[in-house]
Amino acid sequence: MTRLLRTLAALAALLLTGCAALDPHEILTRRVAPAPALSPADASPSDRLDAATRVAAFERVWRTIDARYYDPAMNGVDWNAVVARWRPQVLDAPDDAAFWDRLDRMAGELRDVHTRVESPARARLLARSQSVNLGFDFGPLGEVLAVTSVDAESGAWWAGVRPGMLLLEVDGESARAVYGRLRAEARDGSTEQQRHRLAARRLLAGEPDSAVRLAFERADGSRLEATLRRTLFTQPPRVAHRRLPDGTGYLRLTAWTERLRGRVIAALAELKDAPALVIDLRGNGGGSGDMAHEVARQFFEGERPAGRMLTRTGRPVTLGFGLIEVVKLQPVIKGTGLYRGPVAILVDAGSGSASELFTGLLQAHQRVTVVGRVSCGCLLGFLGYAALPGGGRLAYSELGVVLPDGRRIEGTGVVPDVPVPLTLEDLRQGRDRTLEAAVAALARAQNAAMPVIARPRISAWMSCVPS
Repeated sequence: MTRLLRTLAALAALLLTGCAALDPHEILTRRVAPAPALSPADASPSDRLDAATRVAAFERVWRTIDARYYDPAMNGVDWNAVVARWRPQVLDAPDDAAFWDRLDRMAGELRDVHTRVESPARARLLARSQSVNLGFDFGPLGEVLAVTSVDAESGAWWAGVRPGMLLLEVDGESARAVYGRLRAEARDGSTEQQRHRLAARRLLAGEPDSAVRLAFERADGSRLEATLRRTLFTQPPRVAHRRLPDGTGYLRLTAWTERLRGRVIAALAELKDAPALVIDLRGNGGGSGDMAHEVARQFFEGERPAGRMLTRTGRPVTLGFGLIEVVKLQPVIKGTGLYRGPVAILVDAGSGSASELFTGLLQAHQRVTVVGRVSCGCLLGFLGYAALPGGGRLAYSELGVVLPDGRRIEGTGVVPDVPVPLTLEDLRQGRDRTLEAAVAALARAQNAAMPVIARPRISAWMSCVPS
């Protein structure tokens, strides 16, 4: 389908027809849109947004969402009232960064992380699989803020920051107070776990080389102070696989990127004789829903329903005068039976979108044990970013997803069959208790010669969730 879309996109660019019947959902025109404008740091004063461009971008965002959002009830939100309240705040923003941020916060009132506005600078970073951050991540654990991971190539690591430390101060102010303020300022998302990620990004991300003074507490109670600078990191999507010491296969996927589809299938083929398989989707924010369906079919034999898709019109998404169905309303998985052994999938709050689609499908058909923590709860789909005046990008949810067992993951998340809480002790010891629990569950399944866990039934169109 990706190759077909590229061909049609090229045709659309050549013909410049603008014909609504050829491309009623503007899939092709979005794919031939110009690249994002310069980032604010690189732009000259003449490149700053003028009043007319601000108005044009604002109008494009609210009218596009109003006309094309998958849910005509707008997720229960009075969208016109939201637009009226935000209009003066957005248009009177003191600078371009505030303009794009406020426009995104307006979109966030739909409580849907897939519907969002990206500034030109962030759009450029996303297109290059790049980010600017302080090199560590953190999250609330009870009453404290704990460091949950540290990039070993970052200044944070060389400054001595380690998982399990407590974040105490930010530029001399209580970290908990700063975090509370950032939570209040952050745009809304699909779930509380996603709102945390969006709030944390307001602290960790920023302009390259900008500095923050931080204070941490080590496990022994001693204090670590460090001035960390935000750094540009490039982290392209990757897939890795290996055999664990007990022979269990292990596959790690960081994003559902179409160019990795063949490598994932090849990895499964190499592991097809493993007695059990762990698929690690922790931190995988999503990507291609088509790829998620393709990988899912490797674990089934025969045909299985893949649930149903919800669209604004109640009709499939089509191209070419309705002759090509890009998204079917009731997709079907045609199994290959490539891997037939027991499977466990690892998830956490960073597992979103296509990761939730894949996990939810296998869980709905009682084909997998899900281990870890509740996922993002961000299972909607869009068909590509739309260009905005001024160089920004707009994503808006065009697809709702209902799993074969009737569940909707959006707003709730995939609930693990084997929950594994995150603890300070495990972080400090570098212990991966989630992987340990998955291996143990698979061993029990093999010993019992039964399906992993019979879960009771509960009554290129997907994008990743921003981190």
